[in-house]
Amino acid sequence: MTTTQLPKTQVAIIGAGVGGCIAALALAPYYCVTLIDKEAAPINKIGESLAPAALRILTQLKLAHLLDNKRHILSHGTLSYWGSSEPTLIDNLRNPDGFGWHLDRSYFETQLRNACIDAKIHCIWPAQLTDSVATDEGWQLSLQHDNSPLQLNANTVIDASGRHCAFARQQGITRQQFDKLMSIGFTANVNIKKKTALISHTDEGWWYSAPIHNPEKSPTQAQQKRVFSWYADAKLIKNARITDPSQLLNRAKSIPGFTILSSRIEEKNAQLHPLVAANSSKLVSCSGKNWFALGDAALSFDPLSSQGMFNAMACAIQLSELLINNGLTHAENIPLYQQQVDKIWLSYLAHRALYYKMVS
Repeated sequence: MTTTQLPKTQVAIIGAGVGGCIAALALAPYYCVTLIDKEAAPINKIGESLAPAALRILTQLKLAHLLDNKRHILSHGTLSYWGSSEPTLIDNLRNPDGFGWHLDRSYFETQLRNACIDAKIHCIWPAQLTDSVATDEGWQLSLQHDNSPLQLNANTVIDASGRHCAFARQQGITRQQFDKLMSIGFTANVNIKKKTALISHTDEGWWYSAPIHNPEKSPTQAQQKRVFSWYADAKLIKNARITDPSQLLNRAKSIPGFTILSSRIEEKNAQLHPLVAANSSKLVSCSGKNWFALGDAALSFDPLSSQGMFNAMACAIQLSELLINNGLTHAENIPLYQQQVDKIWLSYLAHRALYYKMVS
């Protein structure tokens, strides 16, 4: 089969998730950018929260209006049973950036993809990265697009492919895992008005619940759709052999703070969602000659931090500013970006240790 040679690009971004799209939009006014993703459309992800500070980044890119869509639910705060049998309300009333959001994640990524298309960024999806070879001028990427092989030459590659870090792994970069946290959850309609999130710690991990977008119109204003997630060590969850949402619901009923919420669930509409990785991990190196990694490809955070998406967005902006100010090939880009990422990681580990110490 003949391989199609694509026009050369200055920056190739692998992954059109939140971080990849933000980087593409930030770099597009200055460089020729190609955005690549293996999925034809964003996959469904549930229970995603966006920190208030993310609004600054979206405003900078003239995309703040994306959050006005009713699919994204304004966060009224979190009722926390972390380290105490008495609840504490954590809100953003004094936060200068305002409230956060419970995102319809897949729709948000669709919005960002559409913004990239509107910005005339060269977008290719679905396209799987099959190989990458260093050249004198950057990288030669091999892609598989609709069963047709493509070849793309790029001066710089940004790996924004999530925890799989597809490009970095091809360069032999190893990934360090710091725990074995995983999550399993279900969604269901709940007869309740309050839109606060709920978090509670137990001896078997911790639980989280939050309102999410309901594609079906609720019969009453006193009903909402929510996600319920259990976070624990992978072995513990796998040994529980959860195959039905009722099994998770029975566990949730005994969790501090979840008793009343669980009693108001419409069990007939409950839907189980698959087991997913939620561990803290990082690439040993997040930058190299003519390549960089950002977002989950570089650093994966415990969902307890609620900083995963914001970190991806912030790193995308930081990296973009570095490449715009210094140029793509400046020798200092690699150590400067690595220092930025390392600083974020150390700060995250310190906050994570503090929170878990409260319940140890």
